[in-house]
Amino acid sequence: MTIRTRALRAAFLISVSGTAFTIPATAQAQDSAVAEDSTDIVVTARKREEKLQDVPIAVTAVNQAGLDSRGFDAVTDVQEIAPNLNFTPGQGGNSGGIAAFIRGVGENDFIITADPAVGLYIDGVYVARTFGATTELLGIDRIEILRGPQGTLFGKNTIGGAISVVSRIPDGTNVLQADLRYGSYNTVRARANVEAPLSDGLSIGVSALGEWGEGWQKIPSGDNLSNKNVVAGRVTLHYDASPFDAVLTVDGLRRRQNARAHSMLSFTPTFFSGLQSAFLAPCCTAPDRIDRTDSTPELNHDNTDAANVGLTLSYDVGEGTIKSISAYRWVEALFGRDGDASSTINYAGDIHDEKAEQFSQELQYVTPLFGDRANLLVGAYYFREKTRDNTTLYVADGLYPALIAAGFDPALATALDFNIDFRNRQKTTNYAAFANLTFDLTDALNLELGGRYTYEKKTFTQSATRIYSQQPLIPGFNPYTLSDNWDAFTPRASLSYKFTPDILTYASFSRGFRSGGFNGRPTVAAEIGSYDPEFLNAYEVGLKTSFDGLVTINVAAFRNDYKDQQLLVSSVGAGGIPVVTIQNAGKSRIQGLEVEFDARVSPQFRVSGSIGLLDAKYLEYESGGIDLTFREPKQAPEMTGSLSLVYTAPITDELDAVFRADGTYRSKTFIDVENSPLRSPDYALLNLSAEFDLPWRGTSVRFAVDNVTDKQVLVAGYDGSGAFGFMEGFFNDPRRYSVTLAIRR
Repeated sequence: MTIRTRALRAAFLISVSGTAFTIPATAQAQDSAVAEDSTDIVVTARKREEKLQDVPIAVTAVNQAGLDSRGFDAVTDVQEIAPNLNFTPGQGGNSGGIAAFIRGVGENDFIITADPAVGLYIDGVYVARTFGATTELLGIDRIEILRGPQGTLFGKNTIGGAISVVSRIPDGTNVLQADLRYGSYNTVRARANVEAPLSDGLSIGVSALGEWGEGWQKIPSGDNLSNKNVVAGRVTLHYDASPFDAVLTVDGLRRRQNARAHSMLSFTPTFFSGLQSAFLAPCCTAPDRIDRTDSTPELNHDNTDAANVGLTLSYDVGEGTIKSISAYRWVEALFGRDGDASSTINYAGDIHDEKAEQFSQELQYVTPLFGDRANLLVGAYYFREKTRDNTTLYVADGLYPALIAAGFDPALATALDFNIDFRNRQKTTNYAAFANLTFDLTDALNLELGGRYTYEKKTFTQSATRIYSQQPLIPGFNPYTLSDNWDAFTPRASLSYKFTPDILTYASFSRGFRSGGFNGRPTVAAEIGSYDPEFLNAYEVGLKTSFDGLVTINVAAFRNDYKDQQLLVSSVGAGGIPVVTIQNAGKSRIQGLEVEFDARVSPQFRVSGSIGLLDAKYLEYESGGIDLTFREPKQAPEMTGSLSLVYTAPITDELDAVFRADGTYRSKTFIDVENSPLRSPDYALLNLSAEFDLPWRGTSVRFAVDNVTDKQVLVAGYDGSGAFGFMEGFFNDPRRYSVTLAIRR
């Protein structure tokens, strides 16, 4: 697609949205002059509207204005401002996966047998498979990052925390939000959000996104990797006829891209590579730069289709409110990676054909008690998911027929046929009941008690066949079915005290639970089976302060005691066969400190930032009779930090220019359980931008440079040196320039 075609598409998208109706001169959406991450942001972290500073929970919140001012593209960018939050890039070739780690607790495996440890919620709906999550649209009211176990307030329990994306609800006013951005690698992005009344009590909101662009990693066999070709949209209907309220949301996404950029970092010959070189073609050569690689076209996919429907009904019964949240989500994804980084051979790689359907139903009843001194929430939750994973694994593709042609014994050739078709299916059913009570013991002292009972059942079926020999990977287990269930009660308690209206302190305890599961990648019969659920006891004390609305400082200290922590482990089995399993570490401890601050130094100058300190350690971890407590937990950097400097300069009495510098820091991070040489070093990134109001009401233009120093470091990877001889890495994006024209009315 030419640049001109992309630009025409983008212009058309905005023009259609902008001419849908006439905006009255008095109508406005979100005022861009409002501090974008002000502590005046209203959040619903406790399922009721409260100011961020009044919530006795460690939570970071940023609204649409904050996202736009920083140039954030998606929810994953929030790691640049929230302490102790890491997102790992989608591996296996996909770019849509959202794998979060909060305070060292997370999961980056995309296989259907693994559940996220940090839950993603979109408008109150838990998203089990994030390939098709639509988080890049305009019309986002705010994103909330809740740290620590969640379960007494959210429908689906999560052990590490929750990322809650809350969309704008049309409220009967006319709203227009639109922007058009052009940037490095010929990337064009157009977004629009339009809201309008349809009749008395009925409003509509329509959001659309289109993004097209070249990728930053060049390959000679076709289009670049990490390119962009995404179209997404959302329609929201809001019917408000007190005491009844209804919100219907339908959204969808279509992605047709090449695989996410990845690089072979090093190569050392092994048994398998020797067979590849002797019988097929020479293997392998690592590229000398990360912005150039090669790729097998058959593996080079990053395609996703998704459709989602949500219906939220609320009814005020006088003594409280009954709420129902019903949702259906469907996603299909096809993505792959070429591990050997070569288009001339297919030595190591895989392609994944994924499908997931989920239905969830949540019921809540919220009522005040004791003359509004208390607030009680009781809820019930049902979740059902059906998933399909068809994975094709390539190892020295074509070796089996080559060995047979060379006269090898068929049994030996079959044992060396590691081109495998996996057919995985899983059904998950989750039932839960939860309650949460907040009680004002005095005007300043508040007690919160909550509890949750969860029951989860999983049934997993797998068949695995060697492609060329058509023999089962594991004789006698093709197919096989496993089924198991787990349950747990997880309580929460907190006590908070307001010394003044602007100073809040709190202490809390919560228990998190993540159910067990099944090893989805067995290579021998002994590896077939399940792993145990994990539990986390979280202790936290915090202080939230605000001084005349000019300086805000929030501090949280925490300790997590982990039992049976689920770990994704890669190793080498008999005959050099790669083995990937999930193991339970007996005990581990994670403790740390978080500070978030915001200071209005003057009416024009503002400073904000965060610091996260983390101390993570295994206390009991043994595998194969070997003590492994010396290892460092993965994705648990000892320090994360951010700093934003914002200066507003008046152009005229009505127009401003906003200059900002945003920096983020992350200390050395181990990116796998084995503490392989693949690790992310200490690094800092700097983004610069300047935004100018234009004479036309509500319009502005923003110039930005992201990753000013062009710092690219390893952020994820796979150490296949033991079996395949190579190490593979994923890097952050290089320096990018962009200009954005925006309308906010």
